[in-house]
Amino acid sequence: MNFRKTFRESKIYTVLRKFTRSIEKSIKYIVNINSFKDGQNAVRKYKNFYEGRRCFIIGNGPSLTVRDLDKIKNAGEISIASNSIYKLYDKTEWRPTIYTISDGWEIKNALKEISELKPELKITAMSALGRVYNVDNAILLKLIDKDEKEEKVLFSDDISKCVHDGGTITYVSIQCAVYLGFKEIILLGVDHSFAKERTKDGLKINSGVTNHFQNYLTDRAKEIGIIDEEYVVFPVDFATMAFEKAKEYADSHGIKILNATRGGKLEVFERVDFDALF
Repeated sequence: MNFRKTFRESKIYTVLRKFTRSIEKSIKYIVNINSFKDGQNAVRKYKNFYEGRRCFIIGNGPSLTVRDLDKIKNAGEISIASNSIYKLYDKTEWRPTIYTISDGWEIKNALKEISELKPELKITAMSALGRVYNVDNAILLKLIDKDEKEEKVLFSDDISKCVHDGGTITYVSIQCAVYLGFKEIILLGVDHSFAKERTKDGLKINSGVTNHFQNYLTDRAKEIGIIDEEYVVFPVDFATMAFEKAKEYADSHGIKILNATRGGKLEVFERVDFDALF
């Protein structure tokens, strides 16, 4: 008889495991909570820093093109981009004004690359319940993890206190843009479509769909054999709820959020022709 196997399959093991994980999270929270104080103070200096202006929030979808990024640069527009966007830097002189990231796995495995980025403003958002990484020259914000089971999303209008996860870094970027004072927020490259999607009805497989622009994966992900379309499971229904929450907040505060993505499946926001914006 395999005692270890039997014990791990028992109800008492399940209860004990949940209890120890709860204790572990509580300890991490207590240890980490002071890590966010410097970021809270630093980001307050940027409250309404760009008041009344417009910005582009750049998604990392397959529809994103270097040509469009070049157009943003040539027009002198302000842009917010995230995650592995730096994988395109060798193809364009465009650089985001503001860089955001909240994916703990990506922060861990691309810490050197992210630390070397030099935008005007670099924002990292991490949960106090996990490991908090120190990214050079970045303002650290507290991320409140998503709770898909509750089927609700919150929107933070004071990112010095926290930002809320909405299943996508774009949602974090929108909260940052609102705090920074932008009155017109234009999404580009936010395709809102993934090869694997988690919906309220279960897992949905979209054959032939590409998650991100070419060469999006970090070097570490490639080293350990991760395939983007197999690894990522996008919470599409939850993310849609998050975008609806962002629209609700924006509409009630005189802020426009427009979608200039070429194609894609995000229909929450009014569509605009990217080229006509210039």
